[in-house]
Amino acid sequence: MKKRMLISAIALTAFLLPATAIAAAGDPCALVTKAEVQAAVGGAVSGSAVNKLNKHVCDFALSQAGSVLNVTWSSKSPADSAQKTVAELAKRNIKAEVVQGFGESGYRSSPGFGMQQLGAYKGSSHIIVTAMLMGAPEAKVKAALEAVMKAALARAQ
Repeated sequence: MKKRMLISAIALTAFLLPATAIAAAGDPCALVTKAEVQAAVGGAVSGSAVNKLNKHVCDFALSQAGSVLNVTWSSKSPADSAQKTVAELAKRNIKAEVVQGFGESGYRSSPGFGMQQLGAYKGSSHIIVTAMLMGAPEAKVKAALEAVMKAALARAQ
């Protein structure tokens, strides 16, 4: 089940990456430290690794069974914006909204399977943080996404 949810998150992330994002902005695991993720989720994190199916994604190994958190880092094309991403997600019946306070423009989405996402555009970067924290209230998941995103934006180009 956890593997299916992770593959679904990676597939959704691939959809969100424009064709011009093939040249990644950098190592996605360099954006956030294990300690930052641990503080954000409130539980142990055993490590991180670049995803074997998508080199733009860094998967963090969380101790809570069924929980996942990953960070995607790709290049932003000139036409990309939170508004455009939210409109594209709406076409696929995925609940999403533009949010303020994250990069030049940001958005929050709920792709399903209990996952939450926070995406932001900053300079030449598009960053997406995806999390599913089993048993955690939605407010805790959103707070974790925000903390991880702030750390990632501080390091992004």
